[in-house]
Amino acid sequence: MKKIFKFILFLIVVFGIAGVSYQVYSNVRHKTQITNVNKNKKVSIVALGDSLTQGVGDPKKAGGYVSRTKQALNKKGYKHVTTVNYGIAGQRSDQIDKRVQNNVKGLSNSLKKANIIVLTVGGNDLLQSLQSNALVDGKAKFNSRMKKASITYQAKVNRLMNDIRKENKKAPIYVFGIYNPIYVYFANVDVINQYVKKYNQITSGVVLRSKKAHFVDITPLSYGQYKSKAQKEKLVESSDEVTFNPLDILKLDDTKGELNNYISPDDHFHPNDKGYNYMTDRLVSQLFRFNDWN
Repeated sequence: MKKIFKFILFLIVVFGIAGVSYQVYSNVRHKTQITNVNKNKKVSIVALGDSLTQGVGDPKKAGGYVSRTKQALNKKGYKHVTTVNYGIAGQRSDQIDKRVQNNVKGLSNSLKKANIIVLTVGGNDLLQSLQSNALVDGKAKFNSRMKKASITYQAKVNRLMNDIRKENKKAPIYVFGIYNPIYVYFANVDVINQYVKKYNQITSGVVLRSKKAHFVDITPLSYGQYKSKAQKEKLVESSDEVTFNPLDILKLDDTKGELNNYISPDDHFHPNDKGYNYMTDRLVSQLFRFNDWN
């Protein structure tokens, strides 16, 4: 157990956690049919959150999924699309919420005018929880503390969603899931996936209970090109064959290239061009599935 905790500590220091998305949760009460679409209408997208919204890892340095979503809507014939990117790398749910509450850089003003609101949240909350508890002695104590941290996170993300909704009663809120950026290297480390899955369950549950809010699943970013069950099992077997040394984590920082074709080779953590394209495709698909902004 101590080796696992040491592993977690090294992992979060070098890479942090983005997590594994749980599954798509959406408020089906707001699903509508696409009728009488006005492609000349003004579409205002306000994106807020952490590094995934900021676009860290984007080789084009174009703002990740935010700018790509605008381009995708333009290609579909929507001529008047504007985006505002309020992503800040490293921020937790409570820090994002503070910006909403205090109208930092006009965030709450922008939310009031939005047709579509997009949020990335959860990865840094989980990172903080693991940092605080990674060296706790004993599995039971570790799980107990992580449970308390998860309850705190639920309250924070619920407050964040409520505060966003206070600024805009009508616009749908699309919330991205989180993923595990180093899964392909350490597929056999169950304790990591256990808690990133738990945090996604919490986020998904809050979204499900929120009015006009939808969860956007990006689980495949965790697995990259290893899509089939057989491929994933082979990854686990390959990991089991290697005697784990926590210092091996540090070696990834010097690795050229990346085993996961959705992840940036620069930091082995954030999406690359293909990864952000995937996020965009998932978001746009959900936008037209529910069509509660059009």
